[in-house]
Amino acid sequence: MKLHQYLNPLHGWNDSSAVDKVRVYTRQSFLLITVGVAVGAMLTSLQYDDYLSMAATAVCAAAAFVVVQRTPALGGESTASPRIPLAITAVAAVVLVAGGTTSNALWAAVLVTTAVATLIPLRWSLAAAVAAAVIAAAVGTPAVETLILGIFIAFMAFTVQLSAWLLRIVTELDATRDAAAALSVAEERLRFSRDLHDVVGRALSAIAVKSELAATLARRGDDRAAGQMDEVRLLAQESMADARKLVRGYRSVDVASELDGARSLLSAAGISTELVGETSVLSERAAEAAAWVVREGVTNILRHSAATYCRIELTDNSIRLTNDHPSASSGRDDGTGLSGLRERLVAVGGTLNTEKTSEEFTLTAALPIENPRQESSLRNDPTRTTS
Repeated sequence: MKLHQYLNPLHGWNDSSAVDKVRVYTRQSFLLITVGVAVGAMLTSLQYDDYLSMAATAVCAAAAFVVVQRTPALGGESTASPRIPLAITAVAAVVLVAGGTTSNALWAAVLVTTAVATLIPLRWSLAAAVAAAVIAAAVGTPAVETLILGIFIAFMAFTVQLSAWLLRIVTELDATRDAAAALSVAEERLRFSRDLHDVVGRALSAIAVKSELAATLARRGDDRAAGQMDEVRLLAQESMADARKLVRGYRSVDVASELDGARSLLSAAGISTELVGETSVLSERAAEAAAWVVREGVTNILRHSAATYCRIELTDNSIRLTNDHPSASSGRDDGTGLSGLRERLVAVGGTLNTEKTSEEFTLTAALPIENPRQESSLRNDPTRTTS
């Protein structure tokens, strides 16, 4: 890695997923709080030449720093146990409170609560806030400082627990998006297997029965065997034609159904969908091609983006899918799915283009016209007039 990449604080940020960004933000926020509290406490102790409190603050903050790094609920990356740094945090906090001024209790409370709040239920954190206030009042701490101490502990506990909850929700939503994409693939496979069974299975069963009948008739010298074999040939040809249609996606491909399914699937993945245009303006060839584009485009959005919004625009000769938050570039312009879609469109007289920025991905398909040869001849006919 080059030096400027080490020095760049945003290196790797733009290529990270939304969940990774939230995880980093949560972890770094509490690490920054820990460092800020440590600096404030040490500067306060320095004013009173209280070097013991400065040392205890440094140790307590360092231990709390390690605990945050080892707490997955706060975005921590380390898998090591936080028990030892937790023990060090507790001991240093006791030394800080016992050996310093009354303000040290507030610094120690913030550091300890940041380290401990996600490891125990919220009710125990609130109970600890009340207990700390009671103990402070019992040792003669002024009422205002006692109230502030209890409020600070409760506030930090709520803050830490809320941040952990938000991170958990974001992680679960991302897992739901992946599950929705996998479900889409599974549903497509089930549809294909069901249609393949309906088309090929029935034909093969009929071929097997008629072939057995033809063989029996042939052994008897019955002339009807030839007629049965002719029927077998026709069945085989019909099943081959149906299988080709099924494989190419011609069978059961309806643009209205694809749009309804796309809207439902995107909604389940938490993606807001806007549809502009009507399917009634599309010709039969264009509607079929548009259905391919919707199917592959939506699959591409679910698999390769962190989109929150998708816009589908339909005209009589084009379809455009636009989504936000595309994935980072992998060095290839298109994936296998888009390449296959482009080949399909070219085969029927259409085209496919993609545009990608850091904020948006646009998939635009020019749909085939109803009768391309006739349209071309009319366009090139010098005698053609327009009204």
